[in-house]
Amino acid sequence: MKPTYKTIIQNYFHRFQAEVSMAAFSAKKPGFIEEESPDYYRLWFIREGEGWLEYNGRRYVGKPGHLFLLPPGAKQIYGSEEGKSVSLYWCHFRSSIGDNQMFELLQLPVLVEPQESEYLESMFLKMIEAFRSTAFTRKLRIRAALLDIMASYLELCDLSDQVFQGIESLDKIDRVLEYIELHLSENIGVNELARLAYLHPNYFISVFKNVVGSAPIQYVNLRRLEMAKQMLEGTDDSVSTVAKSVGLQNHYLSRLFKQHMGLSPSRYRQIYRAAPIKAQPAIKGSEVQP
Repeated sequence: MKPTYKTIIQNYFHRFQAEVSMAAFSAKKPGFIEEESPDYYRLWFIREGEGWLEYNGRRYVGKPGHLFLLPPGAKQIYGSEEGKSVSLYWCHFRSSIGDNQMFELLQLPVLVEPQESEYLESMFLKMIEAFRSTAFTRKLRIRAALLDIMASYLELCDLSDQVFQGIESLDKIDRVLEYIELHLSENIGVNELARLAYLHPNYFISVFKNVVGSAPIQYVNLRRLEMAKQMLEGTDDSVSTVAKSVGLQNHYLSRLFKQHMGLSPSRYRQIYRAAPIKAQPAIKGSEVQP
């Protein structure tokens, strides 16, 4: 995947917001059939047995370990054959990223086959437990489990460059991101970037923010910060040399570092390069038996 496309998708999922409306485990009897057109996303994780799904003119067979992501809106017919039951963990959630629905934008697959079945089952169990909890932290725990499941799902998706090339707004922004990467050491203005996208500056700012998740100049400074971090980690260049290399004055780079990292550039380098702290031996008698 092109680095600029990777940047776009990372920023999309950085803004990922989801509200789980239901999470549970169900055991379905042999020969059942159901039909729905939900207005929410569905995640199914097959635990035992075998079931089938008809969606968008295609039939899928769900077996133990299979993970399904079903988008809202389209008709879904699902069931099991006579003599075959199926049990599954599942949840419903609503989500959008910017103004685009995630499934439509990325053309995500309906079914993936993870290798980490036990881990995914534990995440669904945690989600269900949190969903039933009355603790004030329940929503945090539900969200944490959902994000973990979604990360496992996305790592199995083949997000090739072709997926992005047919999306006009992404194609325009892709050119802009490539230009930014090549000119981080120079002055970069919004008007200049807008011309690359063939858009009016005001409209360009809106399109850029919707796709990338931040305003153009904010994004430029974040990329400069990332490049500066890499130079501090991998070179012995002075802080002033690093600042010049990323198109910033020394004091402004220091201010950016303190805003985002809570450290000065020199202190960041010192901590990054410090030897890791060795694990301390356990105090005799402190072991806890399983």
